[in-house]
Amino acid sequence: MMFLLLPIALTALLQAAPVSVQPDAVTALLDRLELAGKSLTSLTGRVALERQDALVGDNELRRGRLVLEQKDGARSFAFLFEEFIDVNGRSDRHLDHWIYANGWLCELDERNKSFTKRQIVAPGQQLDPLKLGEGPFPIPTGQPKAEVLARFDVVSTELPTDVPLWKNLAGVDGLRLTPKSGSGMESEFKTVEVFYDHETLAPVGVRLTKPNLDTTIVRVSAFAVNQPLTDADRAALVIPSPDPTAWAIDVRPWKPTTETTPVPSTPSK
Repeated sequence: MMFLLLPIALTALLQAAPVSVQPDAVTALLDRLELAGKSLTSLTGRVALERQDALVGDNELRRGRLVLEQKDGARSFAFLFEEFIDVNGRSDRHLDHWIYANGWLCELDERNKSFTKRQIVAPGQQLDPLKLGEGPFPIPTGQPKAEVLARFDVVSTELPTDVPLWKNLAGVDGLRLTPKSGSGMESEFKTVEVFYDHETLAPVGVRLTKPNLDTTIVRVSAFAVNQPLTDADRAALVIPSPDPTAWAIDVRPWKPTTETTPVPSTPSK
């Protein structure tokens, strides 16, 4: 199953250098982020997702919008990608709609007339679709400080100047997370850099670097936090039921397994 993030291989990946600050500054930010996550009701905005392939040198980009709603501790989200830019810079405009709600992860691909619906968590259980190492979308927000510190070494970091997608991004607080040995995150990430809007603590920039140096970069702009959702926003969170005579439909209910369920990969075309 496909999922999201896109690439421009760099001859050398330049990563932001840790800032020389006292550890309690990091702790204070993690405390603020955990508290903000508990009070979060909604997050909307424009989103751009880029994946960089360090070996091949390819770059792919998706642009669209994000809708996130949190009720009673459970999160639902929608990514509505309206533009796909391939490795040759060609733009293809079509709707690629990703939804996570009530344990189901769905993709509606308008170009290929395909609809995939997969139950990625056991019935009655909850999953944070934006949590690092658990959910498929890398926009971490509101995760418990204890969980973050148990799995990652965390330092403050400055916003790098070598990321075109982050041009004009300012007024942010940054963290760099490095997986701890034995955390189970080492095979997923080499480093994770996250930048939060200083005032609202909305996650506005994320850079994930894998052990093979493939990189995913996220930019959230024109965002609104804890504002009432519009009718269009709410409609985006509803899992559709396409016409089976016109669409290829693949529905996969939850299947118990003794093995750990892998994190769904992000989309690629």
